[in-house]
Amino acid sequence: MAKLFGTFGVRGLANVMLTPELAFKLALALATHLGEGKKVALGHDNRTSSEMLDEAVTAGLVAGGCDVVRLGVTPTPVLSFAVRHFSCDAGIIITASHNPPEYNGVKFWDNEGAGFIRERELEIESLVEKGGRRADWKGLGKVSEADAVAPYIRTRISQVPRFKKRLKVVVDCANATGTLVTPQILRELGCEVVSMNAQLDGTFPGRKLEPVPENLGELAKTVVACKADLGIAHDGDADRTLIVNEKGEILSGDRVFAIAANHYLQGRKSPKIITTVATSWVIDDIARKLGGSVVRTKVGEPEVVGEYRRTGGDLGGEENGGVLFFDVSLCREGIMTAIKFAEAVSSSGMKASELDAALPKYYQYKQRAECPNEMKQKVLHALAEKFSSYELDRKDGLRITFEDGWLLLRPSGTEPLFRCFAEARDSKRAEELVMLGMRELKSVIETQGH
Repeated sequence: MAKLFGTFGVRGLANVMLTPELAFKLALALATHLGEGKKVALGHDNRTSSEMLDEAVTAGLVAGGCDVVRLGVTPTPVLSFAVRHFSCDAGIIITASHNPPEYNGVKFWDNEGAGFIRERELEIESLVEKGGRRADWKGLGKVSEADAVAPYIRTRISQVPRFKKRLKVVVDCANATGTLVTPQILRELGCEVVSMNAQLDGTFPGRKLEPVPENLGELAKTVVACKADLGIAHDGDADRTLIVNEKGEILSGDRVFAIAANHYLQGRKSPKIITTVATSWVIDDIARKLGGSVVRTKVGEPEVVGEYRRTGGDLGGEENGGVLFFDVSLCREGIMTAIKFAEAVSSSGMKASELDAALPKYYQYKQRAECPNEMKQKVLHALAEKFSSYELDRKDGLRITFEDGWLLLRPSGTEPLFRCFAEARDSKRAEELVMLGMRELKSVIETQGH
């Protein structure tokens, strides 16, 4: 059987790879893994295929003897919250996050609202292969429906004081689930909210779902035209956030993370930030400024949460605009990131562009090279030999530290390719590093291929 789980959860083309049959088997495997009589929270995004998969997952859970709390259309942070709020033993969210509308996915959550660790995902995978255990007619699970959005909104509002300064904020939820939550919370906290792409539509006509600069041109123009203080963009399931400043400039995910961290961790004694090997040095600058430290993990939300559970920490995050506020949730919290960024602008009296300008400037380049899966480990080994005279971090691929920048050469977890990231304080140097990385990578791939 092909490997089902990627970096986080199972994802594929809806009704092609991710069929109702597979969704049923995944749910039955979870029910078998948990045992009869357990309770599972189930939510889904608003893709055209999500309701179909929700029905199949419900059937699989019930067939395996688990009770299902169906939440309907739900952002991922709300599902994570609901697992604890309704005292569930696990959770499932049906979403393909930032992927195009023809994709869908299934993600599993533990009883603390954190994504399943790798070992549990592998156990689900082997149960799918073997076939799960079905309950007899007396032991079938029961289905109930619940609203998690309203208690989530109440809880988040209670955790944040009303903003000191009234802000004008443009919120672009990409016709997806964030529209159920983020605009309302910001209004309640005292913002004037202009909503964009706010009607739920599973074909996502407003813009591509991934919150990256090339997809946020309309939001940037709208922020400037409305004379707004900032713009907020979510992905398809609202676990990530990117910010547009008042000048219409789009901040990278690392910088959104850094500004949120600087605001959130004020006054904490030697705070610890957990992030991945792919995140900018700007996080290290913030940690130093706050008298804290940075711990780096492999790429992926479950890796960041795993490190927190092993050694503790104050805040986690990734370079894609996904921030984890550990004392609030063990899931990437795009909604809380938006709230905290807006709060930082309101309480500091500074503009979003000024908060960004206060951070050191870095330049990043990202490229990729095709590499067959079976060659990846050999290529990595050869690259480590080539760069052996530098400081190397081999947690996930190869992160090479230079005096004035760093380079990450990392095999993709889901595709037959290597990614090459470079960062430096100077644009020319960042370009040199990415060219060096790609040159060595291509030469090793070619050598190994012969």
